[in-house]
Amino acid sequence: MRDSYGSYSVTLQQLDDLLESRDVLALRELGGSEGLANALNTDLRKGIHFAEEADRQEQFGKNEYPKKPMVPLWKLFLEAIQDPLLIVLLVLAVVSIVLGVAFPEREEDRPFGWIEGFAIVLAVLIVSTVASVNDWQKERKFRELSKESEDIKIKVVRDGETSTVQIGQIVVGDIVEIEQGDQVPADGVICEYHDLKTDESVMTGETDLIKKNDEAPFLLSGTVVSEGYGRMLVTCVGVNSEWGKTLAKITADDEDDKTPLEAKLDDLATLIGKFGVGFAVATFCVLMAGWLIKKIWQTNVGTDVWSWSDISTIVGFVIISVTIVVVAVPEGLPLAVTISLAYSVKKMMKDNNLVRHLSACETMGGATNICSDKTGTLTLNEMRVVKAVIAGEEYLDGLPDNTDGMHTKVVQVLSHGISVNSKASLNKPKTGSLKEYEVSGNKTEASLLILLKDLGIDYVPIRKHYTENDKIEKLYTFSSAKKRMAVIVKTDEGAHRLYLKGASEIVLGLCTSQILKDGSVSALSESEKKKWMQDIENMASQGLRTLTLAYKDLRGNEDFEDQEAIENGSTLIAIVGIKDPLRTMYQIDDILPRLQVMARSSPTDKFKLVKRLRALGEVVAVTGDGTNDGPALKEADVGLSMGIAGTQIAKEASDIIIMDDNFSSIIKSVLWGRTIYENIRKFLVFQLTVNVCALLVTVITALTSFIISPPAGSHSKHMDPPLTAIQLLWVNLIMDTFAALALATEPPIPELLDRKPYGRNDGLITKNMWIHIIGQGLYQLVVLLGLYYTGYQYLCYDGKCLATAVGDYSASEVNNTIVFNAFVFCQLFNELNSRKINNEWNIFESIHKSWMFIVIFFFTGIMQAIIVQFCGRFTNTVPLNWYQWLVCIVLGILCIPFSYILRVIGRICVKYFKI
Repeated sequence: MRDSYGSYSVTLQQLDDLLESRDVLALRELGGSEGLANALNTDLRKGIHFAEEADRQEQFGKNEYPKKPMVPLWKLFLEAIQDPLLIVLLVLAVVSIVLGVAFPEREEDRPFGWIEGFAIVLAVLIVSTVASVNDWQKERKFRELSKESEDIKIKVVRDGETSTVQIGQIVVGDIVEIEQGDQVPADGVICEYHDLKTDESVMTGETDLIKKNDEAPFLLSGTVVSEGYGRMLVTCVGVNSEWGKTLAKITADDEDDKTPLEAKLDDLATLIGKFGVGFAVATFCVLMAGWLIKKIWQTNVGTDVWSWSDISTIVGFVIISVTIVVVAVPEGLPLAVTISLAYSVKKMMKDNNLVRHLSACETMGGATNICSDKTGTLTLNEMRVVKAVIAGEEYLDGLPDNTDGMHTKVVQVLSHGISVNSKASLNKPKTGSLKEYEVSGNKTEASLLILLKDLGIDYVPIRKHYTENDKIEKLYTFSSAKKRMAVIVKTDEGAHRLYLKGASEIVLGLCTSQILKDGSVSALSESEKKKWMQDIENMASQGLRTLTLAYKDLRGNEDFEDQEAIENGSTLIAIVGIKDPLRTMYQIDDILPRLQVMARSSPTDKFKLVKRLRALGEVVAVTGDGTNDGPALKEADVGLSMGIAGTQIAKEASDIIIMDDNFSSIIKSVLWGRTIYENIRKFLVFQLTVNVCALLVTVITALTSFIISPPAGSHSKHMDPPLTAIQLLWVNLIMDTFAALALATEPPIPELLDRKPYGRNDGLITKNMWIHIIGQGLYQLVVLLGLYYTGYQYLCYDGKCLATAVGDYSASEVNNTIVFNAFVFCQLFNELNSRKINNEWNIFESIHKSWMFIVIFFFTGIMQAIIVQFCGRFTNTVPLNWYQWLVCIVLGILCIPFSYILRVIGRICVKYFKI
């Protein structure tokens, strides 16, 4: 008798102790699973009521596991600003402020001596803030997506009916149905079992399968049902379960593994960083040597003296050198991968691809072989029986819509054999659904239930007759090795009967007799077996999946544990041909020329195929939905499981879950994988061009700064480098964060599928990419050096800027601002070139779809205008007039026609030199 809700005679601590000790004697003292169910106010047959869910969650906890806490934004900021290079810059900026105020080079500069140092501090804070916000948003997005992967459906018995709920809704006292391929959703004890075996290696380390029965009744969350079927009574959920306790012990500071592409880019960033350090050291040495030589000479001739302002000059050299390292180290490379992955994973979700492991996104871009399961992937997985031979009567041109003309005995063994030897069910379709039924369970079994419905037979009362009256004696669950399943039931007369179904040729081989259309049973001769086999082959040749149904009346003295002996000598009932339509977008004629089939393959066969392909250097993606696909999915470079038809084992073994079970979604995942690689390469072309140009300009101008005299009217005693520390930090922000956002979020283009996949060992930078990097770098170098050395002669007059709207500035200040402005606009327009890196002609193709690129492009241009015209001493710039602005923008735009020259060169090299 059930008590009212909330009345339980067992505590959470008692349940916890019972599962932790797994003491069978303690369970027996409670009255076994039945006594425990009573203590939990649960009916083993009807389950709990839906209305009890909230109360049980309050009493015994929710089925939720501890998660690593999200790092707060302020902590991410502290981590970002702890970068050694940024710390050095901050220290040097403070020194610069002190020296600039205390010992200015000129007395009139004293009120402004703090500005450059303060600007550097501000720039470092901005760079650190942007980096930390990016990391925080990335983590937030991935957490949102991870919720989708936790949306696991579980079959429970509530209010006397089998229902489906989310795993988080499981509560203590629930009756959960588990079968082969399921992951146990909570701790509990079995209350019904049929050949039930679990893999508990993840929890106990025990590699052998554990057979569950009254001697081993405990089930642990996180373990996997490897064989059989059963029902369990849930006793512990969430943090109180054994799996929850294990998760709670995992340290919260575990770092996420880097994806292969991120690892490659880290190595590349390290290499580039080393070159940057070399350039920085060279720049400092040249600046220092040149300044010392000039200073000593001027001191000796009496035109200059040593002063405290000289320290400020040296600090300035150090700041420029450190800034060169900051610019050279491409921390934007990993950021680009992060942004691209975050963007792609979100978009892939809209394309029905739920990514479980980030590395799978990029690996799909290099997939050279896709080993696809047929059922539910190339086909719709909406199975219907379309042909049948029942009791010798052929229905090859259409099935009857009633049982008129069928003998009562034939109808009985057919309907009872299908109803009871199945775990599938047909439910009412959801509101608005065009489907006739919502199928729960195996789609093949469901097709047989639909056959009964079409014949006017309701399977539900037949099944309840056996289950509610304890007439099921033994269940032989399906396995890929046996390729069949069977059940032994008690008949109303008290005898035992076996119902059997499975692969046609196997079940046919177990039959020695057949039921005829008049209900009589006759021996099955070899010639008749051949005729039945011919029917099977005819159906198979038409693309139908065939199943054979049989039964056997038992004598009563058989050993139920000897399945082979029990099944031998069965009576053939029927053979059915099941159609699973091909998805309409795939035409058979297009597939056949390229199709290679491995039929009736075992898990070992699939595993060996994948392993062999990988050994040959192929990048292999595998699709699957069944438990037998698990090993192959795990072995593959990328495993793709089916979200609707897939078992929990298949999903856990996979990297990507195809939510709609559609092959077209797999193609989209390949496209997104290639897009990630393509976008990272675009970013590499852009960033390395900036690096080449910035480093060479800085080093070359440093080499000549003490050799060439400054223009007339200059406040400096030597040619100042054109790019100051604060300007280089702005460039660093442009080429790292902004460019990563713009180029890493470019949408996919269908043409990517026409290209060869990226090889496993292909380099990140191709020869063609080097043509564009070096070519653009040289163009910009010539333009900027030309401006630096000769610009003041043409854009300035008598040391004063022509037609400058604001202020009175020296030629050196104006000229350096022009160089800086032209440099930024060269990068801005080269960002357009970087959208197409394979010598395509139209660099503006689909740019209207890349809204992030458009926003970043115009934002960068507007910010550059504000910096030049209004930031003044903060950024070491002076306002420019319209003519100077026109020169800067035109020189930037010329990057585009020059890019077309490089594309012609690239096409010639591809055609004649095969690069």
